[in-house]
Amino acid sequence: MALDLAFVREILPEMVAAAGLTVEISLITLALVVPLSFAMAIASILGPRWLRLAISGYTAATRGVPPLVQIAIVYFLLPRAGVLINEFWTGVIALTMIGTGYAVAIIRGGILSVDKGQRETALALGFTEAGALALVIVPQAMKRILPPIANEVANLVKASALLSVISVKELTKVSNDLIFEHFVVVEVMILLAAFYLVIVGALMAVSRWLERRAKG
Repeated sequence: MALDLAFVREILPEMVAAAGLTVEISLITLALVVPLSFAMAIASILGPRWLRLAISGYTAATRGVPPLVQIAIVYFLLPRAGVLINEFWTGVIALTMIGTGYAVAIIRGGILSVDKGQRETALALGFTEAGALALVIVPQAMKRILPPIANEVANLVKASALLSVISVKELTKVSNDLIFEHFVVVEVMILLAAFYLVIVGALMAVSRWLERRAKG
């Protein structure tokens, strides 16, 4: 059976707008996840014992609880705590929490995988612990950190589809609304899949470029 291309052209502007919102959510989340994850990963190595245990508990919780459950907890808990924000920022906060939990473990593992001799040499040259970590160890670890982080970025984009349950007008929510409004499934699903492939493909292309730069 042929696809209804006229219907595809009709819904395309709405899908493009939803794709734009998905990209916006993903980029804002990424901009928050990266610095938070690096800070928490470094704190989990250099920080006091209580802080290391707190970060370990946080990463275990975020990695052990399904993303949909975490989104629901944030959505219902924030208003009870007196924090009144719209669905967009609720989704950003939830995805940031989820992404940070995974990224901290990746970054920490990458840093600890660098040969201990590098740290000892840096300290012998007069670097502080923080200086050795930031200027010597982390740059070497980046080559090992970037590939799994790139996969997590792609997972974050796909996880944004779960924000449809809290009525964020991203790609999946708009697609579901179109299906229920027009009772057309195949064309909407094909278009939805195409948009996700383009978005994730673009992010993966950027990540591969960064990997090549990191390898020198």
